[in-house]
Order: sequence, then C-alpha cells, then structure tokens
Amino acid sequence: QIYKVPSGGGTETGLTSDGYNHYRPQWSPDGNWIVYQKDDATTYSQIYKVPSGGGTDTPLTSDSYNHACPQWSPDGNWIVYEKDDATTYYQIYKVPSGGGTETGLTSDGYNHYRPQWSPDGNWIVYYRWDATGHNQIYKVPSGGGTEMPLTSDGYEHYYPQWSPDGNSIVYQKDLATGFNQIYKVPSAGGAETPLTSDGYGHYMPQWSPDGNWIVYYKYDATGHGQIYKIPSGGGTETTMTSDSYHHSYPQWSPDGNWIVYRKNDATTYDQIYKVSSGIGIEETEIGNNQAGTISAFPNPFTTMVSIKYSGISKGDEISLQVYDISGRLIKVLTTNNLSLGTDLSPGVYFLKVVDPEAGVATAYKLVKIVKLK
Repeated sequence: QIYKVPSGGGTETGLTSDGYNHYRPQWSPDGNWIVYQKDDATTYSQIYKVPSGGGTDTPLTSDSYNHACPQWSPDGNWIVYEKDDATTYYQIYKVPSGGGTETGLTSDGYNHYRPQWSPDGNWIVYYRWDATGHNQIYKVPSGGGTEMPLTSDGYEHYYPQWSPDGNSIVYQKDLATGFNQIYKVPSAGGAETPLTSDGYGHYMPQWSPDGNWIVYYKYDATGHGQIYKIPSGGGTETTMTSDSYHHSYPQWSPDGNWIVYRKNDATTYDQIYKVSSGIGIEETEIGNNQAGTISAFPNPFTTMVSIKYSGISKGDEISLQVYDISGRLIKVLTTNNLSLGTDLSPGVYFLKVVDPEAGVATAYKLVKIVKLK
C-alpha cells in the first residue's frame, strides 16, 4: 500500500487500503497527488494516482499490458512510464495526468526502461537494450520524435538521472571489472566521465538539488550497502553511513539538507531512514517515542548553553551526543541536567539524544547549536 510519513518524524498515514499491490510512488510537482503502479483487477500493472491528502485512487491506464515506473512531467500535466505493449517489448509511453489517451514515444524491437523527464520537460531519458547487445542510455523528445543514443560501448548502463540544469545525465555503468561505477555524460551527447573507479559496486545515483553532488549506495568494505556521495564534478567520495546494515535507494530532500533511504535494520525489515547530507548523522523517520523533542537556549551562545528535552519518562537514562560540523562525535553527556559550552571551541555543532541501551536515537531530532567567539 501507499503510505506517507512526516519528514520530521511522526505517524504514518495510509493512502491506499485495497486488496492489490501498489509500487513506486512519486509526488506530483505541486504536491497534491501521488502516482504509482498498481496490480489491479485487470491482472496487469496499471498507472494510478491518489490525492496526497487521502481519497479515492484514479486509474490512468486500463488495458491488457503492464505499465511500470511512472514519473511526472515538470509541469505536472503528463505521466511517462514503460509499457510492454503489442511489440512484446517495453516501450516508453506517456498519458495525461488528468486522464486521457496514451501516447507511445518508442515502438522498436528493444526494451526501454526507467524513463525520466528533463528539467525543461522537452526530453525523456531512459536505458535501452540496443543493437550493441548492451543497455545504453537514450533520450527521446517528450513530444515524440527520433531516439538519440548517448552511450554506445560494450558495457551495461542503468538508471539515468538528469542534472538539475539539464546539461548532464548520471547513471551506473557495469564495467569489465564486474563492478558498477558512477558515470555521467553530457545530455546533448559527448564523452562519458567516470566519477568512481574502485573495486566496489555503486548503484542508483541521484543528483542533489543544487547539482553539486551525486548520492548513491555502495557495497563497501563493511560488506553492506552504504550511502555515499561524491562531487558531481569529480573528487573524493564521502561516506554517509557505515554500520552493519544494508542501506539502499537514496533520495535527496527538495532543500538538499537530507538524504532519505531504506535500511534493513535490527527489526530485520526495511525501514525508512534519513541522514543529514552535510554531516552524515543518521535519523530514523519512524520511532517508538514520537513526542520527543530537544532544544537549546540561548542559541547562538558564547559561554554556556542549556539543553532541554521532552518525551522521556521520569527516571529514564539518556545520553546526549555532540557532533562537530564534519559529523565527528566529540562528546557524550549522560547526566539528567545537561549544560554545555565552556569547553567547546567557537563553531557549529549538532546534538541528538540517544537511548544508551538501544544505542539509537529514534525519538529525537537533531538540533544545531552555534558557539560564537
């Protein structure tokens, strides 16, 4: 079923509740709708939408073919998706978001997958198995026209994503080493540029809203998928998570301050987590104590700051973790009367409350404090 949860933490809200499976939800640009694929009574996957505030879902397709991976156009007027039509291959289609007739944008003897709109709405990029015998990155005009290949070598290319300015496409590429690396290519065509090149697999890249970073998950030396980011212009990778659980499918928040993803945690289920994109401190979205808060006063401060917290039963022990701007843990306080400041250098710090027995902060949100000179 389709659910939503406040990004700051809180109660889940179910938006669908019928006897069918629902997949791959996507918000509309205005935030009023959510589109997804649903295995409905036709016995095929169809494209549906539901009001984001709750209500009745509306089918946008209803024929005897499978439809998958819907994406909104930037203006909100169209939905693009892949469909295994009468050609017996997955083709790129679009349908008006308000309902209407489908339009096929490709119709050849190859499979096309994971379409994505360009920021200006004029193009759709996807990956396609072509005459090279490999999956390549292609684009097609959103109004219809000739497909244009952006890659054409002897390797597999997957999951393309537009840069916010529309000038580049990022994707994962499976090299002869057997490891997927992150690459980008100019959206107008040109030479590919590798952004990673080590002995680990990198998956599902996503641009930051400002275009300066690429986030992805990587199977690193921990033996698990961890969240990483790298400058979009190339440079050193930054590790965002590093524990003994699997993390996958990262997405940036619209303001660029957070990265949300799923994590197969100690519950043994995939849960929704987020991590601060700048400092790499992880939070869970859904905790056991949703009432918990933490605040600091005065803030900014010069010599002393008082920390206030709520949502803990009287007598419960907690610890307060203090991180610097790089995400490095520099101090842990465990008293019930917390004050902080005399031994900190001027700068920006982050605080979170932790349950010492569980070792995680499921109930509390990060608070930023600033010490002045």
